[in-house]
Amino acid sequence: MNTTVIIPVHEFNEKIQSLLDHAIESVAKQEKIAVLPQIIVVGPQEVLDKIVMTAETKTNIIFVKNEGKTDYQSQVNLAVEKVTTDYFSVLEFDDEYGTTFFRNVNKYISAYKDIDIFLTMLIEVNEQNQGIKLTNETVWAQQFVGENGEMGYLNANALKQYTDFKLSGAVIKKSEFQNIGGYKSNIKLTFMYEFLLRALNNACKIFSIPKIGYKHLATREDSLFNNYQKTMPIDERKFWFDTATKEANFMSDRAIDMSRLSKIVVDEK
Repeated sequence: MNTTVIIPVHEFNEKIQSLLDHAIESVAKQEKIAVLPQIIVVGPQEVLDKIVMTAETKTNIIFVKNEGKTDYQSQVNLAVEKVTTDYFSVLEFDDEYGTTFFRNVNKYISAYKDIDIFLTMLIEVNEQNQGIKLTNETVWAQQFVGENGEMGYLNANALKQYTDFKLSGAVIKKSEFQNIGGYKSNIKLTFMYEFLLRALNNACKIFSIPKIGYKHLATREDSLFNNYQKTMPIDERKFWFDTATKEANFMSDRAIDMSRLSKIVVDEK
């Protein structure tokens, strides 16, 4: 197996334990692959100490302790340093892979050796497991093409028109991820968008696998993005998209001018 699964965990309770168990089970249940992917669980020591694993599960998992920043981006960057395979995929602890996910991924990696990032077509669901929408399918629905005229490639023009692309479950070439600086921890809300822009700015090739292979829990109560959706004013959202577009021209984190953001006032009702 040429892909490692990274699971960042920054908090813990009984509900998260249950979701994490389900996420790990989705890796264990992969069909028609010779070797299951190695899993790296990354989190603060106080979180890792509370996670319960069966003896069988533990044999396939490496635990990596993060110190200092516990944000998603920093955790992924740290875990990538421990990856020994050519590719990695980030599985969020409240998400899951389809049973044929890695079988399909292996086929595409073999056929498209020059691709740096494989986006998966994912289905977003609510906590009742009801489908909300497909994400990343715009690459195919709008018939975007790469330089060679083939469909399925994400390009900068598409990314400027449609910002709702997600890297959840994406399969990324480790060397390219590190070459362009990894995720930026100073970008909030739009860090995935900024990373995709930066990748394209650095001539990375991004291809969307035309199969539904990843289930993303989009509306979990108290999750980071669910809180953003409920509490973040439209002007603040725009600030972070504008910031991502600007910062995508730079390889590493820079100090962000927050003066415009500080002027955004939420009307109290």
